[in-house]
Amino acid sequence: MDNEQIKEFCEKAFKVSETKGIQSGLSYLIGEKFSNNFLQLKKARKKLQFLYQTEGTPESHPLNKGGRTLKMSYAMAIQEHYSIPLEQVKHYELFLKEFVVAIKDTFSEEDIQSYFESSLQLIPQDEGSSGLVFSDVLQEAEEILATEEIKRMFL
Repeated sequence: MDNEQIKEFCEKAFKVSETKGIQSGLSYLIGEKFSNNFLQLKKARKKLQFLYQTEGTPESHPLNKGGRTLKMSYAMAIQEHYSIPLEQVKHYELFLKEFVVAIKDTFSEEDIQSYFESSLQLIPQDEGSSGLVFSDVLQEAEEILATEEIKRMFL
């Protein structure tokens, strides 16, 4: 994906907003196109989440004990086997930043804020549902967290 693709998405969303309303245009642009790319970024990041030590890593961690040779071998293995996911993450992060700028250039901040306030609210389950399923709850929680992260990118 590139800037031309972003421009096409924004133009189509603007046309949709002229005929069906701003909410529909932003739903297409943010809810569909932007969100799909955001989820691809999350997927690429997930592949990398255990590659690097965190600040809270204990001294007993194998990389802390292995010395320089182990650390160099580890760095070379990451470069060899994880270069594609690393590049994907960089690509999606840059692409999404450019996408946010293009969306803000196409729609007003008030329209974007109104979209987030009105269309991303939880929909109550049917009263006849038999109860909560753990996997559904986890998926819904992940969706809420992703939605909040997307909101922070715009507002």
